[in-house]
Amino acid sequence: MKPLHRRQLPLNALRAFEAAARHCHLGKAAEQLGVTQGAVSQQVRALENQLGQPLFLRKHKRLYLSAAGQQLLVAVGEGLDTLTRGISQLGSDCQRMAGELVLCSTPSITNNMLMSVIGRYSRVYPEVTLKMIQIAPNAAKLPDNYDICVCFGLPDDTTHMETRKLITSRFYPVASPAFMINRPIVERGDQLLDFPLLHDRSRGWTSWFNRFASGQDRGHAANIHYTDNYQALMAARLGQGVALAEYYEIAADIAAGKLVLLYGQDISMGVDSYLVLPKKERQTRRSLVFADFIEQYLAGVNERP
Repeated sequence: MKPLHRRQLPLNALRAFEAAARHCHLGKAAEQLGVTQGAVSQQVRALENQLGQPLFLRKHKRLYLSAAGQQLLVAVGEGLDTLTRGISQLGSDCQRMAGELVLCSTPSITNNMLMSVIGRYSRVYPEVTLKMIQIAPNAAKLPDNYDICVCFGLPDDTTHMETRKLITSRFYPVASPAFMINRPIVERGDQLLDFPLLHDRSRGWTSWFNRFASGQDRGHAANIHYTDNYQALMAARLGQGVALAEYYEIAADIAAGKLVLLYGQDISMGVDSYLVLPKKERQTRRSLVFADFIEQYLAGVNERP
């Protein structure tokens, strides 16, 4: 492919590609951009023709990024982030972001969602020093010095906090595609009782059995118990068995073909995920912008099945 000059950059096509790539779904990209699905598809095809290589792989009526598509998504994302940062810094010293931002969250939310948000935030605002503090699910008390927390369950005393529900948590069974080779398609929820199961301390499989198998526990091919949901999900990615996961934590894995949903119905753990900020006088521009980045990330996650 010949090198492109700035005046040759197909900016509209690149925006359409970036939206389609983040969703791995043309309809969602069209909704984000306020255009028709056909327009997004046309822009992506034109970009592929201009670059001379496919950016998406189309399998079983689903889109997956090709190797070239993954590489281009990083470049386009960094370019858009640079533009966002440049515009946000125009002409106002009071909007300077330099300083420390203390985040707290559970291991599972941090590794399966916040890492992506942190990466994008730090590219746009490299002058911000980010510090992570780990908390447990359903933590009764938050650290004293936090700027923003993403909690699984609210702390006991929220009197001096601002809280926003991010997700009404619903959990789905997932496994790696390699794990499912030569295994039957799951058509009923109780069939998972015959699969190797990956547990964490939330006891999600007990809730699953109660809903889909009338509470019966007739023994499993294997049981592996991990400390938290992140470990169970890592084990699922490695093909050790079936884990239960909140959809927003595994949407990127589903889109990339690293994990597959085994059943279209879900269970509730009775606990939701919340964004927590300290009282108004302790809030900073750094924390409010990070909160916006979290909500933008969640808006880009595919809808549940």
